[in-house]
Amino acid sequence: MKSTILVVMCSVFLLSTVMATSNYEIQDEGEVVVVSVDSTNLRFSPETITIFEGDSVRFFWSGELLAHNAVEENGLFDSGDTSRNVDYTYTFKIGENGTYTYVCEPHESLGMVGTIIVQSAPIEEEPPDENPSSDIEENSETDGFEVPHVELGLVIGILLLIFQVIRIRSFGGTKLEDAENQEEGLEAEILD
Repeated sequence: MKSTILVVMCSVFLLSTVMATSNYEIQDEGEVVVVSVDSTNLRFSPETITIFEGDSVRFFWSGELLAHNAVEENGLFDSGDTSRNVDYTYTFKIGENGTYTYVCEPHESLGMVGTIIVQSAPIEEEPPDENPSSDIEENSETDGFEVPHVELGLVIGILLLIFQVIRIRSFGGTKLEDAENQEEGLEAEILD
């Protein structure tokens, strides 16, 4: 009985794990470009970067001689107060394409200025459907729901196998007891 409960619990765990991971989508995150402070301690490195919408800029420096920050001239992003240690990331959203100038507030007059050029996100075109009249799709997607073919088949197969093992053990034990009872009944008749 205990082994049956253990098998059922393991089956439920396996089923829930497979079903949870089958619908897991990995989101395509944009590129992250790191901007730091160069060895002169008065310039961003690199000074100019080109990225796409959806990409991020990470302003990162640690243990610098002078305290710095990164502030976009129109207030789009601001790494905060000046500090010798900064780790700040800004992600450019769709629609934020353009050219952005940012400065280190205390060192702007010394030329600590950077430029970020944000290009429109590339449009990913789907290849044309070669057989538009086909009623059966290869990946069986319907309104965003994807049927996990292999995982579901594997789980059903394992559950059926477990069910058969339990059934054989249960009915096999019953038949053995019935046979023993019949044997005892025959012995009792013979002795009588």
